[in-house]
Amino acid sequence: MAYPTVNGPYGLLPTNLIGGRVFAGSTRMIPIASGYATSLYFGDPVKFTSDGTLITSGLAYNSAAAETGGTLGIFMGCEYTSSGGPIYGKNRYQKWAGGTVAADAVAYICDDPGVVMKAAMIAYNASGTPVIGAAPALALGTNLTSMATATANTGSGANLNGDSNVGLMLASGNVRRTGTAPFRIVGFVPETAILATATGTTGNASTSVTLAAADSSIKTGMLVTGLNVQAGTYVAAVSGTSVTLSQATAATTGQTGTLTFAGYQEVLVKWNAGYHAYEVAVAI
Repeated sequence: MAYPTVNGPYGLLPTNLIGGRVFAGSTRMIPIASGYATSLYFGDPVKFTSDGTLITSGLAYNSAAAETGGTLGIFMGCEYTSSGGPIYGKNRYQKWAGGTVAADAVAYICDDPGVVMKAAMIAYNASGTPVIGAAPALALGTNLTSMATATANTGSGANLNGDSNVGLMLASGNVRRTGTAPFRIVGFVPETAILATATGTTGNASTSVTLAAADSSIKTGMLVTGLNVQAGTYVAAVSGTSVTLSQATAATTGQTGTLTFAGYQEVLVKWNAGYHAYEVAVAI
């Protein structure tokens, strides 16, 4: 991933603590059951299971539902004694390879409910395919849902380096989500912000825009201004030269002119109340 391009989601990465306190890298060591069949990747949300060991998060795609017992935190690697060498004793790994047999396996978990995490924005879509999207500045303070971990981690993309493929998304139509959801946007990553201008033609009170040329920097979720575009309009969908707006323009006739698109590919988020394992009263 090279700035300012975000090639794909990479999980949830702790950056600091809410209130500006420093995240010093502190983790808690939680056992992983020998032979646990699901791979765990750096940046994955994870949870306790009923035998006191760690399993992948059950947060569902585009779901506001909290997990039973809450989500414990973020997987930050693991250690265990590998059998047969070449290095004997405990070794440390970026990921847990599903099916690994190791009686002494433990994971490093960032389990602080006050942690602020960096994550990539993905476009809302019915299939859950991780396509990079954006969040407008107006989304500050709004809520986000996540991809389902099991669906996101296909073994491709960031998984090839041992990293998670989990990303976060806005509501259907790639607009602000004011309803209940696991994550709250508390900031943006300015280094990967996008500001693009394009010549486009809008219809009469229509949500359809035709660009003069395709522009790969235009992402779903970006704020759109210009050409009688109404305030608070976002890119709901984009394909080649066709852009769909989140609401119709105020134009009474079709117009051609300059449109401006602005958004952030990466956001800073924290857990909302009622989702973290240490902030719910019901245990596993």
